[in-house]
Amino acid sequence: MFKVLIADDEPKIRKGLKQWIEESPFDFQVVAEARNGREALEYTIRDSPELFFVDINMPMMGGFDFISQVKKFSPTSIMVIITGYDNFEYAHKAIKFQVFDYLLKPVSKGEFNRLLRKIAETLGADGVEASSENSVAYSCIIRSVKAYIDNHFDDSQLDLSHVAQIFNVNKSYISKLMKQELGKSFVEYLTDIRLDKARQILENDHAKVTMYNVSTRVGYTSQHYFSRVFKKAYGMSPLEYRNRPNRP
Repeated sequence: MFKVLIADDEPKIRKGLKQWIEESPFDFQVVAEARNGREALEYTIRDSPELFFVDINMPMMGGFDFISQVKKFSPTSIMVIITGYDNFEYAHKAIKFQVFDYLLKPVSKGEFNRLLRKIAETLGADGVEASSENSVAYSCIIRSVKAYIDNHFDDSQLDLSHVAQIFNVNKSYISKLMKQELGKSFVEYLTDIRLDKARQILENDHAKVTMYNVSTRVGYTSQHYFSRVFKKAYGMSPLEYRNRPNRP
């Protein structure tokens, strides 16, 4: 039996998470519910939970301060952040504190159950069978890296070293995780994003945009290199793609 603590200043959130945990087939037991970080710390010392669901913005002591305190005496604790704020800085901090996952409110039951399964598999909890679901549950760091690439693909200086520095993580580690979880290398994922954005521009802008403009808008400094990569992916040059007779 793995002990769970829920820390959130919203009673409905605490009640809902507790119910989902109790309804799950996994070997988890909610031993404490806290309204703020200070109360959560007291319950942690008293009950020694192994798994935590923590809100970031709580009175008296915030989620990250609480996690920092717990990690000092229980470094192997599994921490899951649950917050209503889709904030890059929060995601960055979550990686720094080695948070297991980062969920945005409102959390769906299906999403939460997939997370519970992933945690149970990690802990080797009873009640875990091989999952037949096709849905992918990415790690906190890969979700954050994906989001960063998706928002900065047009930066011609974007590369693996830059992203590793942003997240303060070894670039070999990021590369390994991306291959494991996405089935793609950093360069392959970035290229796919850039080419898909280029295709969207060509679909929507028709003859108004030059190929040089398209290439720079998706992060390429060389129009010729962009055209070569595009043709390799789609079997035709960007210009041919835009002018194809059967386009929508």
